[in-house]
Amino acid sequence: MWGLFFLATVIVAISLFGPGFLVLRGFGVSRCLAFSLAPLLGVAAYVVIGVAYEKLGIWSSWVTQAGLLFIVAAIIFSVLRFALKWKPTVSFSLSDHGAILGGRLSFDSACLLGYVAFACVFAGGLFVWYLGSPYSYAQQFDNISHLGTIQSFVNSGVWSPFASSLYSSASDAAINPLPGGGFYPTAWYSVAALAVTSMGVTTAFAENVANFVFAALVLPAGSFAFMRVLFNDRKAAIPFGAFCTLLFAGFPWMIIFFGPLYPNMSAFCLIPAAAATFLLMFQPGCSRKQRIGLVVVFFSALLSLALAQPNAVFTLAVLLAPFCIWQASRIPLSMKCKEKSCVVMRILFGAIALAIIYTIWMACYNAPFLASVVQHTWLPYADRLEAFEDALVVGFMAEGSQIVLAGLIIIGAAWTLWHRRYLWLSFSYAFACLIFVVNGYSDGSLKHIFGGFWYTDPWRCGAMASLVGIFLAAVGLYACWCGIIMLVEKARKGSVPLPVSTAIAACLALFAVLGSTFPGIPAPGSQTGAIAFRSVLSGLHTGASVASVYDDAEQAFVRQVKHMVPSEALIINVPDDGSAFAFGADDLRTYFRYTRDYDVPRETMESRIIRDNLCEIAAREDVRKAVSAINGQYVLQLDQGEPYVVSPHLFTYGEGEQWRGIDSIRDDTPGFEVVLAEGDMRLYKITPVEG
Repeated sequence: MWGLFFLATVIVAISLFGPGFLVLRGFGVSRCLAFSLAPLLGVAAYVVIGVAYEKLGIWSSWVTQAGLLFIVAAIIFSVLRFALKWKPTVSFSLSDHGAILGGRLSFDSACLLGYVAFACVFAGGLFVWYLGSPYSYAQQFDNISHLGTIQSFVNSGVWSPFASSLYSSASDAAINPLPGGGFYPTAWYSVAALAVTSMGVTTAFAENVANFVFAALVLPAGSFAFMRVLFNDRKAAIPFGAFCTLLFAGFPWMIIFFGPLYPNMSAFCLIPAAAATFLLMFQPGCSRKQRIGLVVVFFSALLSLALAQPNAVFTLAVLLAPFCIWQASRIPLSMKCKEKSCVVMRILFGAIALAIIYTIWMACYNAPFLASVVQHTWLPYADRLEAFEDALVVGFMAEGSQIVLAGLIIIGAAWTLWHRRYLWLSFSYAFACLIFVVNGYSDGSLKHIFGGFWYTDPWRCGAMASLVGIFLAAVGLYACWCGIIMLVEKARKGSVPLPVSTAIAACLALFAVLGSTFPGIPAPGSQTGAIAFRSVLSGLHTGASVASVYDDAEQAFVRQVKHMVPSEALIINVPDDGSAFAFGADDLRTYFRYTRDYDVPRETMESRIIRDNLCEIAAREDVRKAVSAINGQYVLQLDQGEPYVVSPHLFTYGEGEQWRGIDSIRDDTPGFEVVLAEGDMRLYKITPVEG
């Protein structure tokens, strides 16, 4: 079971990293940097191909998409490296840190391997321990769309963000009760669909594979690239990022089980590599040709972020805005001006950059196409002081705090005050925290101006702050190591041997990992957990392993239904009783796949009539015509006759008034024949009746 999971992970990872790696290597990018930046090309490529295939009528699958990408990438690599004999440029002006381990493994390779290895072990432990099974999935509102979209991708072969729907196939589009739609970012769904179409696994299995690939491979590889570029001249700082990348409860873990916000998680995982690409453009010695290449890669990164979740573009802006202001303030240093006037000029150039960023921010805020996003409202979850305290202790919507990480961030910020070329990173974190705090307590226009690009969702804003905090915490860990080394050198009155300094670093890393997670891990049978990471563990467990709306008996009943009815038969259902998951998780062709937004102008007349009056099919001609128009053949009930309570229905059910025409059907209702019955679950065949 888990062997298949990790095999699928390898196949999806190769599919996601491989084509971009070949292309970047063809253009002379070093192996480690090419591996780290490869998903920026891969994610965009899969979505763009999905759009093209949809227009051309070509069926999307792992074979047709990954196969094409590998062929194109191999041709580009071969032409550049062999036919044109393109000379490698090593690593885009990054200094060479030499080799270790007897010359067999470079410092960069060892660091990248450390980032990925630690992430795989850490994330793998969480996935295996708390998911219980790779087939587990979260029975939460957003996951209805996630599972359903993946299944729709597989059934229809349409992987386009402009045709994304739970009714993508031609036969399903014809009976969609809520026709219409538009652009929806689908990059994460494409990656999950690669797992389904390559290995034949379920959609639930595939979304766990996709989440693992992004959390355990894409994020740490990108974090390595960011640390590698940022600390090009301080190689000792680079390894510390490996131990901080997955320690924050706020990201990636909280948004894996809340919502769940899988597409947003995948988009945020791409941000470190995108930021590294941007920073590379400003590396000393970077040639014009290299900058042109980096611009192309960065454009691909922006495209990948927008196609995964557009708010990731604004998250990248939060991270890089202080860097841009700092870079603008450095322009006068290249001018011939006196010291005092140079200071004034630097302030002026920085202010101009800030004004430009503000103008762009407000222009986007007022853009009509973003209006529905920025005006979406989450109610405040705390008062001003509580929101500030949550940010200060690195809680970020988790139940508790992460004091060790908070301490490392403070130390890291203090270190950047001393080494001011890195001070912009502290401002990035402060900016992200400000957005989180204002979004958490405010209930006015300020809330939308600051947090509107993230739907004013405190979980997404907390994830953004956590993402930026990763690197500041790594700086803090490095600063602690430097301080201890200095004390030891003073005590020894000499330099510290490499084995000793390595041991000190390992002890600090162990302290950071255990101090950030261990108090949150409960003992068997215990419900105690002192810090925020406890929310991660309990959330992963209860969110993915404990069924509520769609329990084991109902899933078994649905699987029986699948064996009894033709695969193309349309089954009318009440989605809030758990059957909303029947299409996405079990590929049952249900009629109602969304759980809300009915009784709106775009709803079809057939859908409205069926919801309100299906039980009267024997007496009403309009009901018979509506059922005939969609070719409905069966009716599924998973909670027949139960009074409304929270547990058997999704929260969108309300009092069930929208579904009275289906809920009212009983075994003796004319026009319906019992096909399968078990407890409160029923499958009825709609029988011909005389009007």
